[in-house]
Amino acid sequence: MSKLLNLTLHYKGKKLDQVRYGRDFKNKFFIGSDKYLFWQILDETFPEKHLFVTKKGDQLYLQLPPGAKVSCAKDGEPVDESYLTKSFILQGNKLLLRPDMTGTLAIAPNWEISYEFKEPYVSVLTPEQQQIAAQYACRPQPTADEKFSRNMILLFVILTVIFVIIFDLFLKKQVSYDTTLEQKLQTIQKAERIQAEALAKPSTFEEAGEYAEVPEETAGKEQPSGVPGGKGTAKSAGAIFGSGFGTFDPSATSAARPVQALTLMEGFVTSRPGGGGGGGAGPGVGGAGPGGGVGGTTFDPNATRSFTSDIGSVATKAPTVRGSEIRPEGVAIVKASGDQSKLMPSGVAFGKTAVTEQTLAKFKSKQVTQVTEETISQAPAERQTIIDEVRRAVEIRKGQIQSLYMKWNATIPFSGSVKIRLLINASGKVQDAIITPEGNMPNGFLTELEQLCESWSFPINEEFDYEFKFRLRKG
Repeated sequence: MSKLLNLTLHYKGKKLDQVRYGRDFKNKFFIGSDKYLFWQILDETFPEKHLFVTKKGDQLYLQLPPGAKVSCAKDGEPVDESYLTKSFILQGNKLLLRPDMTGTLAIAPNWEISYEFKEPYVSVLTPEQQQIAAQYACRPQPTADEKFSRNMILLFVILTVIFVIIFDLFLKKQVSYDTTLEQKLQTIQKAERIQAEALAKPSTFEEAGEYAEVPEETAGKEQPSGVPGGKGTAKSAGAIFGSGFGTFDPSATSAARPVQALTLMEGFVTSRPGGGGGGGAGPGVGGAGPGGGVGGTTFDPNATRSFTSDIGSVATKAPTVRGSEIRPEGVAIVKASGDQSKLMPSGVAFGKTAVTEQTLAKFKSKQVTQVTEETISQAPAERQTIIDEVRRAVEIRKGQIQSLYMKWNATIPFSGSVKIRLLINASGKVQDAIITPEGNMPNGFLTELEQLCESWSFPINEEFDYEFKFRLRKG
């Protein structure tokens, strides 16, 4: 049987471990200070991972680590380094491993690795050793407590299986169905769709606006069925709820608004048999009829048809916005509720004042070119350095904008994008920040965003006009 290479690791002269070629490694063997290696050398100066043994053809080589010292012996006689070099056993940091030689490598302080070639052997037990192994290899006899516990567990398992079988066969309630699945599908197919009659009627909404005053000469006349001045009801609803929803700026819309669903509160009137006309809460005025009847009241459905579809008049005091009583299909609907004045219109610069206009005029007179994220590549080469400084500084500060958005979004959910134009003076301070929202956003958020941007400063010494876009979204 041929001899095989054996490597032994020593620490302070004590044997730690031994590996054999063909059993523990084949073509390569690594050592190092890395904790995930098979042999870890606990020395800070030792490489983290070092290829120690390699195979080239039928020969095995040791790769000597930096600073390693080698001592070899041939047939039990020590040989020096010059012999190893002349015999081409040691070439550079490669040591040829020959079966007729042994050696030791000092790879680090207190760490040594020795190698030698040995024939593998198989340990054969003597009859006495086999008898001892057979005596102590069998399991011990269980005690009385162990036997009782084992029997109780087996009994519990058997009883559980028997109970499950009895329950499934005799005690479990059988479920029966009156109809099959096919019959139910046929019944569903025969079902008729009931369409509400009110939805089939055309909309009776009118353009919102001021209603004409009722002539005074008709105020004293008796109205049919004692209906009060009904058209005053819609006006009163707009007057009551319009102030609660805030105001609307007609110049703050640059794109088509989405469909909005708005819940309105309208009044209605009843008439008493024999009673005359009554006065409405709006501009319409009813006269007092001659009849003075009393008794039970009746509901006149025609008295409630005077409400308005003008969402702007009722909710935001905007110009006429015609609505519909039929819910549209296939379009996105935004549910409007609360004070709509707290939402900033999309596409309009926020908080633009006369001072901002003066700053823009000043930058324009000095021919300060506006730089955007899309036009950076088009800027002259001599301007790229200062543009890169501003762009990198903005990218670092975008995290502050995201933190501010997450704070506001936790209480008022919204999303969209903002265009931020920074007017930077010669000292590098942001003189004005022009915020243009793309989507409905709270005024408070835009105010804090403007204050945040105006607190920034940049490492430049000239006036600069930079605009970038930031998308507001979670995560």
